[in-house]
Amino acid sequence: MRALLATIGGILSLVVLSAQSTPALGPAAIDAAVRSVTAVFAAEYFDIPLSKTAAATINSRLAAGRYAGATSPADLAQRLTRDFFELTKDKHIFVAVPRPRAPGGGGGSSEKRDVPTTAGFRRTEIIAGNVGVFDLAFFMRPIEHREALADAMEKLQPADALIIDMRENGGGSPGTVALLIGYLVDAPVQLFDIVRRDGSREAYATEATPPATRNGRRPIYVLTSSRTFSGGEGLPFLLQEMKRAVVIGEVTAGAANPGRPYPAGNLLEITIPNAHIVSAIAKSNWEGRGVTPDVAAPAADAFRIAHLRAIDDLITATKDVAHREELTRIRATLEQPLIKH
Repeated sequence: MRALLATIGGILSLVVLSAQSTPALGPAAIDAAVRSVTAVFAAEYFDIPLSKTAAATINSRLAAGRYAGATSPADLAQRLTRDFFELTKDKHIFVAVPRPRAPGGGGGSSEKRDVPTTAGFRRTEIIAGNVGVFDLAFFMRPIEHREALADAMEKLQPADALIIDMRENGGGSPGTVALLIGYLVDAPVQLFDIVRRDGSREAYATEATPPATRNGRRPIYVLTSSRTFSGGEGLPFLLQEMKRAVVIGEVTAGAANPGRPYPAGNLLEITIPNAHIVSAIAKSNWEGRGVTPDVAAPAADAFRIAHLRAIDDLITATKDVAHREELTRIRATLEQPLIKH
């Protein structure tokens, strides 16, 4: 019994501590939080006219009591995120409760951080027909991804065709998108500009010295889904624009505008797109419309379709009779209907 009472007492103590650590959301706290968020948004969002009108609309909704029922900072953040999307249709805008920062931790260091063992590389292998497969879940900064990407591209160098799987890619560094494209072309290429709110531009291109394992000749197939987001969309968009790849799958999410998190008062932070992308060729991007695949297919079927397409293209390209016969046998195997157990 004493042990049980001690356990209950410990749980109650945790509840009390948790309640004490969660700021109360009275009218004054809600008002301050919302106005802090809208002030930062009005000052940082890349579309200046829209930044002012959206902030003013949310402040009007605040005055009308729209956020009075928020039960926690997280609840208030969700409501604001929904309203910002309603007003801007920009999927990169996200209001959140800041995560606790480690003591002494800083966000501005350029030093290399610890990188997960897989670096987001879900699959790197060569499959039937000598087709390479590269599945990347996110783009870390070039300083964090360079070595792992070089290793992956060296492993895939012998492949005659390459499937790049972006179906679960959530985006990340535009510099690493450019770094990857450098392996897929034979000469330096201008890719896009990031245009900031003040009109200044930052140009992105493949590196002046191409990597040794580059290959601008083998066919490339990029897989997409409705979950492909941000930089994950940028890769198929740019390769499609360059006529360097066949995109297979679903229309992507349509989130092109890059940005970063900003602190907003004591309770919240807001991720704000502070720039927009302008591609080098068509002077456009994929914001709001996504990347339309060359071959539309359910995401679940995209890999098999791409594999068959790669085999077909290799059959057409080869002049070696024995190789053509081998590829034809592989294709026949791939075409066999899947057996459901």
